[in-house]
Amino acid sequence: MKKSIILSTLVVSGSLFASDLSVQFSDSKWDGITVPKDEVCSNYNTKAGSTPPLKISNIPSNTAKIVFTYSDKTFTKMDNGGHGILSYKVDANEVEVPALMGETFELADGFEVVTAHTGTRFKKTPGAYLAPCSGGKGNTYKVVINAVDSANNSLATTELVLGKY
Repeated sequence: MKKSIILSTLVVSGSLFASDLSVQFSDSKWDGITVPKDEVCSNYNTKAGSTPPLKISNIPSNTAKIVFTYSDKTFTKMDNGGHGILSYKVDANEVEVPALMGETFELADGFEVVTAHTGTRFKKTPGAYLAPCSGGKGNTYKVVINAVDSANNSLATTELVLGKY
């Protein structure tokens, strides 16, 4: 009797974590080690860099949107969404999220600005997203990816390192 109670508890608890998001770069120039040279901010590039295109799978069934929180883990003033917080509407358990140009408020279909990047206090061009902009000091950039329902309740979260710049 005790064995079956323990076993059923393990099965139920194990299924609670069955919907961990799976995230991969869709473009091979992004490797999670080094930020591509053409995807940094306009201060160090001929144009503004973009977010990496991503393939996200294992999205929970009642997800309304995916929220992307872009940060510089090394520079505290640009951590916790300092490079922008965006959302992308989803209605499937797997989605290809396109790249989004930085330093602009012109967004592709499906995207919304949650919080614009805060780099303007450092004289950076305004926009929804600011690409890595440390000038090659070796800072680590990341994105936290959060699947939320229509009431903005978190359903699944993961973190992806974009690389160092």
